[in-house]
Amino acid sequence: MYVTHVDSVREYDVSIKGAYRVRVKYLLHKGVGAERIQFRLFTIDVGGYTSLERHEHEHEVYVLRGRGIVKSGGREAIIEPGSVLFIPGFEEHQFINIGNEPLQFLCTKETSEIPEALKVDEG
Repeated sequence: MYVTHVDSVREYDVSIKGAYRVRVKYLLHKGVGAERIQFRLFTIDVGGYTSLERHEHEHEVYVLRGRGIVKSGGREAIIEPGSVLFIPGFEEHQFINIGNEPLQFLCTKETSEIPEALKVDEG
């Protein structure tokens, strides 16, 4: 068993090209024993957005706070606290904060890799 508190987990700036004012906390990942899933907490500051991307893994998302737009599969939807999303693998997607406070959401990623940011910290 592994137990921690969200306040004890280091936050990283997302440095992916096309992302602006985005941070992430890797809550669960292979480095702590989660062999198949990364469980992440994203924060998108006011005026920020993730990169428009497409990849093999799917996402399951739960919005905790803020207001945003998700673009996915050629469609757009408003998201707010309590919104639950599923984004299939290979579907192009992007999150945009349209509110006056940070947009914060939990997001899964199916992978057995340790996050790159954590590898850099260890190296």
